[in-house]
Amino acid sequence: MPTDTGAETRSFRLDQIATPSSKGSLLAGPTVLGIAARLGVRLLRKPLRLGKTTIVARHRDVSEVLRRDLDFRIAPVNAARIDAVNGPFVLGMDRSDRLTIERGALYAALSAVDLKALMAQAAADADKQLSAANDTTIDAVGGYARTVAGHTAMRLFGLANVDEPTFLEVARAIFAHTFLNLNGDKTVEGRALKAAEVMRGWLETEIARRRAEKVTGTDFMGTLMRQPSLDDDGVRRTLGGMLVGSIDTTASSVAKILVVLGRDRRLSEAARRDAGDPARTLGWCREALRRWPHNPLVLRRTVADTVLNGVAIPAGSKVFAWTQAAMQDAEAFPDPQEMQVDRPAGSYLHFGGGLHPCAGRAINDQQIPMLVSKLLLRGIAGVGHVRWAGPFPDHLPIQLRKPS
Repeated sequence: MPTDTGAETRSFRLDQIATPSSKGSLLAGPTVLGIAARLGVRLLRKPLRLGKTTIVARHRDVSEVLRRDLDFRIAPVNAARIDAVNGPFVLGMDRSDRLTIERGALYAALSAVDLKALMAQAAADADKQLSAANDTTIDAVGGYARTVAGHTAMRLFGLANVDEPTFLEVARAIFAHTFLNLNGDKTVEGRALKAAEVMRGWLETEIARRRAEKVTGTDFMGTLMRQPSLDDDGVRRTLGGMLVGSIDTTASSVAKILVVLGRDRRLSEAARRDAGDPARTLGWCREALRRWPHNPLVLRRTVADTVLNGVAIPAGSKVFAWTQAAMQDAEAFPDPQEMQVDRPAGSYLHFGGGLHPCAGRAINDQQIPMLVSKLLLRGIAGVGHVRWAGPFPDHLPIQLRKPS
């Protein structure tokens, strides 16, 4: 078992890194974003170039941007922010020998983790949270999805005894800056840099302890430590890069799925009937996220002049790949406004694609539907309004049906 590293951070002021509450807006909901995406894919039949900014909406064009990683680069977008808080990580690297080595080690280590046991523990956590909830209401984010995802991350990354509230805020603060702070907000950056010091301390302390005791363990930290191509700093960087997106991606996705399904009685009942079937529940989750994705676009940059679908794009351009619009494209999603839970999995763009898909998607595909299905089976009588912390859903009251 890890040592209790929580004592190192309890004197740290949580308000220095906690993402503050924020007000919602018309854009912080599925309606306006959904209308914009549907209009976008109809109007932007080709990439729209405005100087050195290009917007791409068609599914085939977005998929091509993600696939052509030598033309549309990720490092100019992510590398500086990731390096500042964590050191190099695969989601900030363009094609290179280092990417090949470190990504190979990541996937080899993750494949050696007992994900079945990890998900069984997550399901038990979810049951516990539901049992502890008020008979008629539950906070589906702060009292459920984010808590369970946090516990899963603490087990997976080998930090089971760190201070839980600090752990959750550290991950959120770093995620907000590394992947969402496209405008370079200095306040968001400051929280992330403080949080990064805490995360680095946790990981370095635990890695050193395991090396000293010569017991690496069977979690993701342990399987990474046994990868011959990584030194201990490589282990730490890989853990840190994976950790920051592992909690709020799950919590945000669950919240948005529940809003989409739970506010439509017909959809809610149909999804509830399928809640015992993991594959169909995953299909419901993917379809709900088409209407309100956890992230509606991804950004790339060009480093040389190139052409996409007949449109010349100069070097140094920002390229916005509008994944939400692409998933409303009838060419890839026939009858796009209809919920069809048996669509081809490869058409979805929720967790990236090409050279840089989300490395945690195997866990997402199990944990997110599990969390949703347990609430559906418990019975959703009503869905309240999302309360936000920065760009993250922070609270979502769900009215539960009274047990029969």
